[in-house]
Amino acid sequence: MPHLSSICPAWPLMLFLSLAMQPGFSQNYVYTYAGDGSPGYVDGDASVARFNTPFGIALGPDGSLYLADGGNHAIRKVSPEGVVSTYAGTGVAGHADGPASAAQFNSPINLCFGPEGNMYVSDFQNQRIRKITPAGEVSTIAGDGFAGYEDGPALRARFNYPRGICIDNQGNLYVGDSWNHRIRKISAGGTVSTWAGGGTAMGVQSVGSYVDAAGTDARFYTPTELSIDEEGNIYAADAYNHRIRKISPSQIVTTLAGSGGSGPNAGGFQDGPGDEARFDVPTTCHVTPSGGVFVGDGSNNRVRKITPGGYVSTFAGTGEAGFQDGPDTLAQFDFPRGIALDTSRSRLYVVDYNNHAIRYIQLEPATGAQEVGDINFQVYPNPFNGQVTITLGQEMSNLAIAVSNATGQVVYAKRHIPGKAFDIGLASLPPGLYYLSARQGGKTLVAKKLIKR
Repeated sequence: MPHLSSICPAWPLMLFLSLAMQPGFSQNYVYTYAGDGSPGYVDGDASVARFNTPFGIALGPDGSLYLADGGNHAIRKVSPEGVVSTYAGTGVAGHADGPASAAQFNSPINLCFGPEGNMYVSDFQNQRIRKITPAGEVSTIAGDGFAGYEDGPALRARFNYPRGICIDNQGNLYVGDSWNHRIRKISAGGTVSTWAGGGTAMGVQSVGSYVDAAGTDARFYTPTELSIDEEGNIYAADAYNHRIRKISPSQIVTTLAGSGGSGPNAGGFQDGPGDEARFDVPTTCHVTPSGGVFVGDGSNNRVRKITPGGYVSTFAGTGEAGFQDGPDTLAQFDFPRGIALDTSRSRLYVVDYNNHAIRYIQLEPATGAQEVGDINFQVYPNPFNGQVTITLGQEMSNLAIAVSNATGQVVYAKRHIPGKAFDIGLASLPPGLYYLSARQGGKTLVAKKLIKR
């Protein structure tokens, strides 16, 4: 059957105009930020830059985007002005520590930033976790370079194609150890342990399973990207279980969204409540400061959204593989992978893997940056320079306050605050846009923008 747009070229425009005229209708728009659809290795202005099967993406403390450019064996940087450069790696597959310009990677796949500005990289085919300091020094912090499964001292530990990576407020790293079907933990002290997942199935193309349970009693099937919220909950894109899983700080594994069978070909597509929704090889997830989760639903060629209440909807993409900008309902992707939210620009960046491009969804209204909540909650002064005072209209208990920067990284947290007024000291934060949230019992009560002068 021919595509409708080939029968009637005006159909997409007519559909959009029809929708746009409906009361209350609004759409987000998809744009291409960098990459032209062809693989390559070109630095320079985003309009001419090229990538090669890029994977993970993260927003750095400086407001730049950093990309794990797997096929080019390099970490690329896109400045806020849209200039692409090589941040680390020579472009040749290998393993070498040292200055970023001489260091070598082998298919870097995901990355994250720690509170001190260090970048951590899952070096996929090197079976290692690497660290890049703000000064540009690359080192190996975990993994001995051989595929396997071994806990213990970090440099003697073994992984089986590590993928997702995230970091908590105490400096512990968590890794989606894809073909060991486990989530591993690298403590700040340098010890690797198994955080969640178990079983005897290990090795490339081994068959994982699906069990919600505590710690090593849980089961995964090729967990990929990880994301962590202000409470320390880890979200895992469980690719071949076609689900998004959640791991609490007490290591309890539950399913946030997704249903159906397990296996590479068992995925599907359905929006709706989390226990009815279906995904098809989701390989990325990104939790926002307000508790929503964006999902790169790979084989469905869509970006999906899970609300804090667990409802799944399609955020962008028609479901047909392609390379098309435009309104979110008409835009096309070809296996979306990494996702990063930039609240300062109201943009959701998406790594479009098979299109070798970085796309972005311009958010209207600004997702994750709007003020929400219906309780009497005052913050002043705003803009601020140092101390911020919070006043409540009523006495509240078990209140958790968190302040995140534009990358979504928590830079201040205070829990279980009683009373009706209290101060938080933020003088050490650099100027910029921040996002304050107040949660009680796991529910976001208030979300506000803060501006540091």
